[in-house]
Amino acid sequence: MEEPTMATARAGADSGRRALDVLFAFTEQRPVLAVRELAEILDIPAPTVHRYVALLRDMGLLEESSRGRYHLSMRVAALGRAARRAAPIVDTVEPLMRALSERTGESVLLMRLVHGAPVCIHRVESPSRFRLSFEPGQLLPALRGASVRLLLGALDPEGRRHYVDEALKSGALPPVNGRDGYLGEVERDVARGWAVSNEEIDEGVWAPAAAVYEDGRIVAAISAPCPVFRVDDARRDEIVEMVRKTAAAASDALGS
Repeated sequence: MEEPTMATARAGADSGRRALDVLFAFTEQRPVLAVRELAEILDIPAPTVHRYVALLRDMGLLEESSRGRYHLSMRVAALGRAARRAAPIVDTVEPLMRALSERTGESVLLMRLVHGAPVCIHRVESPSRFRLSFEPGQLLPALRGASVRLLLGALDPEGRRHYVDEALKSGALPPVNGRDGYLGEVERDVARGWAVSNEEIDEGVWAPAAAVYEDGRIVAAISAPCPVFRVDDARRDEIVEMVRKTAAAASDALGS
């Protein structure tokens, strides 16, 4: 039997990512979508979306709610419950995240490295009209944002270099200050346990983040993104301090 080539393996992986992108397009704000809407959101041809929708329907992950419109199935909800049971960090940290959201008036995110990729695993929504682009389960840009730099603290220096090189090979947006400059920022932020980003991911958004530790290792990052127009320098300092204290409390709760 002929061995699969690297190109074939990469094509299969890309196809899998596209199918996951279709799932991630469904959110609390848009729970039901038509193929045309999915094609616009994902910027891929409608016939391609039809193919992935058919696959996801066959797997029981999507259901048709009305002619040509789809929603996530209860099988996805079951997967979410299973993931939550397997990740007790969410149950431990959520009360602290809610308290932080109430004090800041902003949404609060919990990020982790999942199979080597930065993922938003939980979110406490802000009571304000300001809404984030990230949903629980969604991948973060590989080389953007304060949380990602902190999460790379879970890797040794060689692992960080490998992560950055692989991200660049995969087409991630390159760091503004280059590969080595980015690695220097990671080292600085990991050493102090907190970081900030200014419009690195979303235009008009400033975001502080702080590392959460378990057994002396970084296992997550807590972030409280804020619209730039709502925070002056003094308010930024206050929010950074609140995020750091919340992450420290989370680390204590995890027994670090």
